[in-house]
Amino acid sequence: MEVLSVRDYRNNLSASFDRAAEGECVLIRRKNALYALVSVGSEDLSLSPQQQRQVDEMAESIRRSWMQVKQMESGEIPTKSAMAFIDEL
Repeated sequence: MEVLSVRDYRNNLSASFDRAAEGECVLIRRKNALYALVSVGSEDLSLSPQQQRQVDEMAESIRRSWMQVKQMESGEIPTKSAMAFIDEL
């Protein structure tokens, strides 16, 4: 494991990210502290129950909005201007 200065890291960003993608931990020294560049997969990320609920609510809101757009396109419901939507808020 090599330790890079900030200058070396900046000059070799692509190579540093490639090394991290291959599983290597790239260390960067800034002043008297070390920082690690590591690849993080989606399996390493998790949401709290509250965050997941917010994501689910947002996704549902987007689904409902998309359905309204489809209904407007098909003529099932009258079309509205963007300002009309904003006024409803």
